Amino acid sequence: MSNWAEYTFHWDDAPLDISPLFADEIPAGKHGFLKTEKDTFTFEDGTKGKFWGVLINSAACFPEHSAADKVARRLAKFGVNMVRLHQFDAEWAAPNIFQFSKGTLLDSTRRLDPESLDRFDYLIHALEKEGIYIFMDLLVYRTFKEKDGLENVADLAPNGAKPYSCFVPELIKLQQEYAEQLLCHVNPYTGKALVDDPGMALVAVTNENDMFNQPFPVTAEPYRTRLLEKFRAWAKENLPGVELPDDYSFDFRNRTPDENILKFYHYVQKAYYDEMSSHLRSIGVKVPIAGNTWSRGLTLPSALRDMDFTCSNVYWDLWGDCGHNKDLAAERKEVFGMVPSKIRLEGKPLVISEWDMVWPNEWRAESPLFVASMGAFQGWGGMNLHTYRYRSSPADCMGGTILGGISYRRNFETFMDPAKFGLFYAASLMYRRGDVAPARQTQVIGLQEKDVFNPLHGMANHNLPNIESMLNCEKHRTEIRLPGRPLPPDAIGPDDPGPAAADEKDVLSDTGELYRNWEKGSGWIDTARTKSVYGKFAPGEKVALKGAEFTFNGGFATITLTSLTGEDLKEARLILITAVGRADNSGTVYNPSHTERISIGHGPVIYEVIESRIRMESSAGKMTLWSIDPDGAYTGEVPSTFKDGIREFELGKSYPSIYYLLSI
Repeated sequence: MSNWAEYTFHWDDAPLDISPLFADEIPAGKHGFLKTEKDTFTFEDGTKGKFWGVLINSAACFPEHSAADKVARRLAKFGVNMVRLHQFDAEWAAPNIFQFSKGTLLDSTRRLDPESLDRFDYLIHALEKEGIYIFMDLLVYRTFKEKDGLENVADLAPNGAKPYSCFVPELIKLQQEYAEQLLCHVNPYTGKALVDDPGMALVAVTNENDMFNQPFPVTAEPYRTRLLEKFRAWAKENLPGVELPDDYSFDFRNRTPDENILKFYHYVQKAYYDEMSSHLRSIGVKVPIAGNTWSRGLTLPSALRDMDFTCSNVYWDLWGDCGHNKDLAAERKEVFGMVPSKIRLEGKPLVISEWDMVWPNEWRAESPLFVASMGAFQGWGGMNLHTYRYRSSPADCMGGTILGGISYRRNFETFMDPAKFGLFYAASLMYRRGDVAPARQTQVIGLQEKDVFNPLHGMANHNLPNIESMLNCEKHRTEIRLPGRPLPPDAIGPDDPGPAAADEKDVLSDTGELYRNWEKGSGWIDTARTKSVYGKFAPGEKVALKGAEFTFNGGFATITLTSLTGEDLKEARLILITAVGRADNSGTVYNPSHTERISIGHGPVIYEVIESRIRMESSAGKMTLWSIDPDGAYTGEVPSTFKDGIREFELGKSYPSIYYLLSI
């Protein structure tokens, strides 16, 4: 394929609106406060909580009121029902929660800026009105100041004072004070404080912050000496028979500490999460609380054992500007990076707090389909794409061109990206509606004490030493069982390969609905209401699913058939067809391997037209296939035939688009 065309989304509207399919969930909070019930989320009235969301980052958390209304409405139209508010405490952002505009010295972070807070409150109101729940972050990038009452504050890391904020009492008290300021003030637009607002669904104590995974060594005084003293006291009580020399001085920069230090870190970390959770409950927080957003190491899940749910930030090929341009569908050993069930604790919900396959990776259109289908299959509680936007002003993306939606400085922004946000209709319905069935079998990964406190694994970036066992997540539901509980006969340990080890070129879910062939670099999703194919295809290659057949002209593509009427595709009277492959800025230039970006290009956004012949079973009679433009208007009728219950048509030849509607 070599035909590229323009498809520029409007920042303030959407081509289609699927929010009426979720009318019984609007406004957010109508079913009461969210709670956990074993390993799932439910609302007070018994309604199940399932969240397909995005992050809104830094300055974008403070839009003008009129822009907030439009953004909230647009997100709802695309099927979003959660927003994780993130990085709004970052000093580098303008506005941020402590300072609306730059120009004066910010010498303390113990006061919330009133103008920032007003815009923040209104955004929450606008989102909840559209049925979009709030996932509230607390400590992310806060840069603590001397007037906050801290010693040697310049020696603390500017991104949340990690990991000092996990063990320094003064820093913990400041976090508790901030939580009260943020969550207990009354929002004038909702009439409720967040602690009393069922539109706030989830709270995270801190982001990517623990003693096990920080690149910042504990060297700042007096905090290092106090931590050493804390270790001595702990060791005296918990390490009987272990004699520490008088001049013992552990190097807190060591990335592979001994077992005793790892146990101490576990003690410190769990105490921090427990103390913060207890404080949040004391000020009235009623919804589930998570401690952290990492999916790293074997010690961390144990430290999180008493939190209400676990969550994980996961990425694919997130290295430098262009990464390695790796294809998710074509990988066997590294796909675990997007399947973080390895941190899912038995009996607790798991939320993907942020995920992404970042532009300019050419193959990123696979990721929304993969994440949504795996979330439904694994029974995750929610998934949030990082990120929707960073900036508060819409001015840079108006006028029919894109100057920053996909840009060198904003690789993570997705609100204008056809290759990711363009698949949100299909992905949201696939997950929220339950089109993909949950796994039939659960694969338990049993941990022993020696696993939890193994220095080589406890501080590692990966949760299971045997990376290939992550394919088990595509085969069965997976969860971790901590030490002390009996294990089923088929449980595997962290070093065991598991049932997927014999899969040499492909993996099929135990439901038969999800398939991926890493040898070919393609996969499919085959359910009654959603059928999807994704990956690289040879010219003339056919993929046959139940009741649908796709024939490709060759190249990279994702095609999804989605029922918009709730009926199975065979009977559906309105079907959305999404066809997306590669997308980019106009004029972007790369090296031959697409691993180095030479020029970032300019607007408008363009996409590679997908050409494919589709045959599908249908009992709906005469239907018309329309091409849909970014305004939601019909741009032309795509020829189709219907004979003996088979509807046949060809995409990409007449009136190409990324969206087509097949309707009565």
